[in-house]
Amino acid sequence: MKLAIFSDVHSNILGFRAVLQDMANKKVDHIYCAGDLVGYGPRPNEVIELIRQTNIPTVMGNYDDAIGNTRFICGCDYKSEQALKLGEASIRWTNEHTSEENKLWLRQLPHKLAFTMEGMKFLMVHGSPRQLNEYLFENIEDHYFEELISESACDILLCGHTHLPYYKKVSNGQVINVGSVGKPKHGNPNVTYVLLNLEAGKMLPEIVEVSYDFEHTAMEIEQFGLPKEFAEIIRTGNP
Repeated sequence: MKLAIFSDVHSNILGFRAVLQDMANKKVDHIYCAGDLVGYGPRPNEVIELIRQTNIPTVMGNYDDAIGNTRFICGCDYKSEQALKLGEASIRWTNEHTSEENKLWLRQLPHKLAFTMEGMKFLMVHGSPRQLNEYLFENIEDHYFEELISESACDILLCGHTHLPYYKKVSNGQVINVGSVGKPKHGNPNVTYVLLNLEAGKMLPEIVEVSYDFEHTAMEIEQFGLPKEFAEIIRTGNP
């Protein structure tokens, strides 16, 4: 059985379509989304409408919460005053360009999604089981991951939010960050998702990189009046 999980589409419809096509080519059986459909990119409505059409189970990201509830902050960890201003510009633009129907859909998303496949218990969240906007970086000490897994009564914890994919095994389970389909931060413009091959209680994880027409997305960001810094992240994969 093939299970695919993706996250952080951030209004990048071309990256999203490319990943869905790659999943179709690989004949994936089940697809899940760990949230943050909107923000930063030029096509929020198109992304939401495509995920609704495909009926992909999705959890709420911090950006989905912000736009769904017309908030003025997204709960991101800004490192500077300039980063804060850029984040505010993203929230403002996305609020203005997301339909009320799609905002309603966003605010009805669940914060967590638990499911079992091939005898393994999965929990999917956006940030962490404790907080929607908590960053679970790969270098966090093992004991903290073990606490989260124990509290959640799962075998595999799936998350996004950092835009940095990784797979980590700890004493009582596994943690998988699936990276970003729309705003990669791993040093190149390819978008990422995670493919899990499940068989007889065993799991083989693969971080998949997918190329797409990132320049088109970057040009739309600039043409639609979003900050040019967002276009450079799309072009380089560097935050």
